[in-house]
Amino acid sequence: MSSRSDRTAARLAIAATFALGAVLTHRADAATTIKVCIDSANPTSATDTRIAREALATQGYAMEPVAFVGHGKEEDDGFPIAKFARLAENECALIMGFPVDVNDPHLPPRVEATPAYAGTGFVMVQRSKAPTKSLAELRQGSEVGIAQLDTWAGMLFSSHPNIVMHVYRNDADMLADVARGKIAAGLTWLSFLQAYENEHHAAGLRSQLLPGAHMQWNLVALYAPASKDAAAVFAKGLDALRGVKLDALVKPYLAATARTPQASIARHTLGLRPPATAQRCGDEKPKAAAKVARSKSAKAKPPALYTEEQAAKGTTAYFQNCSMCHGPLLDGQRGGYPGPALKGKDFADPSYDFHVDEIFRFVAKLMPAQKPGSLTDEQNVDIMAYLLKQNGYPSGSKELSYDEAIKSRVPIRYYGE
Repeated sequence: MSSRSDRTAARLAIAATFALGAVLTHRADAATTIKVCIDSANPTSATDTRIAREALATQGYAMEPVAFVGHGKEEDDGFPIAKFARLAENECALIMGFPVDVNDPHLPPRVEATPAYAGTGFVMVQRSKAPTKSLAELRQGSEVGIAQLDTWAGMLFSSHPNIVMHVYRNDADMLADVARGKIAAGLTWLSFLQAYENEHHAAGLRSQLLPGAHMQWNLVALYAPASKDAAAVFAKGLDALRGVKLDALVKPYLAATARTPQASIARHTLGLRPPATAQRCGDEKPKAAAKVARSKSAKAKPPALYTEEQAAKGTTAYFQNCSMCHGPLLDGQRGGYPGPALKGKDFADPSYDFHVDEIFRFVAKLMPAQKPGSLTDEQNVDIMAYLLKQNGYPSGSKELSYDEAIKSRVPIRYYGE
């Protein structure tokens, strides 16, 4: 009896050892695997996947990719900013590929950002073997293409009178016309250019990053505060890859233009940009200047640029042509709509340095998105009056005219409470 009991006890001990080993192995596997969300609709997805896998591997971790689609039901629909927090809190430790403006870094609410791992931005694309170095060097009257939602690049047309804007429904059609020589150049997001070249095996296109504010962006990984340990592992992995190896991994994109320290990133929704505070990374003087600008703008009395009748008509024009993308409350992505906000501090932050003429050109030339430039001059002026009223500008006795709106250098600020 005793020997049989001993054998039984031994078998149970061996079984328990195997069971414990299986549990420990499972736990070890779980502990060394980090879930990473990859936007399958983003042209940078292959690069994002490579970077995540290699960076985590340097620290002994495996990556478990979780695919998501970063747009609405239609490709032109934006991805609601609030969804990034939900993804980070419920699905993944890291979300790869979020673009952060080098000049004006902003993040969605309730998330943090890792150091940047790659750089991208807006580029000018030409077919010529000897492309011009800037928009200013293009000949007078040169047609330059832009897709309807490339909002930051669209602002450049107001400062380059030598070029004529040609608006396209999408980047692929615009780039095809550049390749055929139908237009002198095109402005696009670098990721869209890479996607077009890969799909169409396009050769002969030349591109260069556009200079100026809001043209260069860094790619970062987002994470919820609860995933700070995973983010630290990823950041340490990036440090291990810095240099030649990282440069090779991020191609065809660029080395990050700045490390984007987390302390410099403001956490509120994006303003007018596709696919992102006041200072450049690591530069304290512009930050102080922006605080002074905010202080002055809060005390300054805004000018009266429009009449109450214009704003009333603009209310109707806005609701008929703009509210489906920017929201009835003008809160844009904060309210779950695809377009950016057109009201409030996120839209009219002094650090953006927008002026009436720039916003009006955007409204009149690039909107509404489904049919750019289709509204009458009067409708566009009325919508501008409505936007001014919503941002705290008082009405006056003199009507805003089209010519005044398209030349006005009055700064855009938010004067509401």
